[in-house]
Amino acid sequence: MNISLAALLMVLAAASAYPQNRDILQLQRDMVEVQARVKQLQTTVDQDNAVMKGLMEKLTDQANVLSGGMQKISQTIDGLKTQNDATTKELRTILTTLNGTVKELEEGLSSARNQVNSIARELTTLKTTAEPLAGPDDLWRTANVDYTVGNWDLAVGGFQEFLSKYPNDLRAADAHLRLGDALAAQKKYEAAFAEFDIVLQKYPESDKTRAALLKKGLAQAEPDPPQAIKTLNEVQKKFPGTSEASIAGAKLKELQSPQRPKTPAR
Repeated sequence: MNISLAALLMVLAAASAYPQNRDILQLQRDMVEVQARVKQLQTTVDQDNAVMKGLMEKLTDQANVLSGGMQKISQTIDGLKTQNDATTKELRTILTTLNGTVKELEEGLSSARNQVNSIARELTTLKTTAEPLAGPDDLWRTANVDYTVGNWDLAVGGFQEFLSKYPNDLRAADAHLRLGDALAAQKKYEAAFAEFDIVLQKYPESDKTRAALLKKGLAQAEPDPPQAIKTLNEVQKKFPGTSEASIAGAKLKELQSPQRPKTPAR
């Protein structure tokens, strides 16, 4: 009996492995696509940065030339004769104004250069740490990884987020089933039953109803064996000849077998 049940569970596990492998392949394709997009963005920004840096270098050269011209004018003014004091004073005023303008230009160029360098650093960080926004496939894969390794709290949160954001996704019924499994594993039976009932009520024509009714019966076995027997009998009646009916039958035999009396302690 136990060997038959174990064999059926192995068949079900093997059937569920294919979607997980497919999810892994899809994840790899998504990561390649994200890396290509980030690389394209980096190339575009690098080109723009090169143009901006080239322009600033030209402006810096012109500012240096202008500064050198100011120094020559200053030297020329110093060489004027004292009888031209009025002209000298006027020229010095103009020179002071020009020097202030050159200084402001140099400060502005320095600030712009720092900003460009900062953007370049941020983009470099983005290139190495960029992650795609969480879409339905990302949420589904993450929740399933936690489900597979038994991280029940994370799996519950992941499937709940998936269902809240994408309630009409084709995988919604499976998400409810796996969410119910994760809740049952945490002994949150009422919440688990509610998830299985959602599948039974919302997807009555889907083949997922077989799994939902079976999972509900199996989850009821610990907190409410009599109700579990009723549910598992319903599985056999509604879905005869299926693997779900076989598993239900094996569980029924276990639940209905007489309990062995405990050996009194000596």
